Amino acid sequence: MCDNGGVQGEGDLFSLTTFELGPCRVLTVRGELDEVAAPILDAAISDGEGAPLIVDLSEVEFICSAAIHVLLKPRRDRPAIVCPPGNVARVLGIVRAEKATHVYEDLASAHDALRAALAGVA
Repeated sequence: MCDNGGVQGEGDLFSLTTFELGPCRVLTVRGELDEVAAPILDAAISDGEGAPLIVDLSEVEFICSAAIHVLLKPRRDRPAIVCPPGNVARVLGIVRAEKATHVYEDLASAHDALRAALAGVA
């Protein structure tokens, strides 16, 4: 795992780090994913279009509608989302995020699924 230095939001309530995991790029989001953080996440997702992308929300405590829009908006390659059971997962379930992209409970499952898809096994 390598950390690119990340981006920290106002008051350190939000941070975003990127690392490579095999053929995938992983964006790890921590803290509050609010309307201030959503455009930062959008830019980070857009920067890597073309490479398989996983957005790990395991350490997100709050997610607003703007951030949900960023995660689910139409893109050529939508990111896979990691979101363990909890409040954020409940919100994603309410908006039926699984209809727009793949949602996994842990990073290993998301990585395995994307690797299999790249190999043509999925």
